[in-house]
Amino acid sequence: MMRIVFFVALLMASPLNADTESDIRSALDYFAEIWNTGDLEAIRGFYHPDFVLITRDGVISLSQRLDDLKDITRTGEDRGVLEYSQVKVQALADSHATAYGKISLTFKDGSSFNEWFTSVYVKTPFGWKAILTHN
Repeated sequence: MMRIVFFVALLMASPLNADTESDIRSALDYFAEIWNTGDLEAIRGFYHPDFVLITRDGVISLSQRLDDLKDITRTGEDRGVLEYSQVKVQALADSHATAYGKISLTFKDGSSFNEWFTSVYVKTPFGWKAILTHN
């Protein structure tokens, strides 16, 4: 009997995890697309209002992150072409998930920035939103 309960629970959990993984991967693909087109308003919509970015320099709030992106766009700096690879997604609960993988920015001069990232997402009525990213 316990085996049957276990397998039923496993089958019920699988679609949620598959949907979560698909949704998070779609969100990352969308973010790469809007990053590459420079759509700052769409970029803002990717993040949860409580978003923080953790870097080796410390904690960066959403407002600071968006200000930095505005400065890059305003001055015409090369923000690079963004790509994700080796992404793994794991549901943490019904409304939270994590993703990690490699992020790559390739610049016009041929140089690139390659680093690992980890992000935590929260499910909102408007889809999955990044609430914390560490690179």
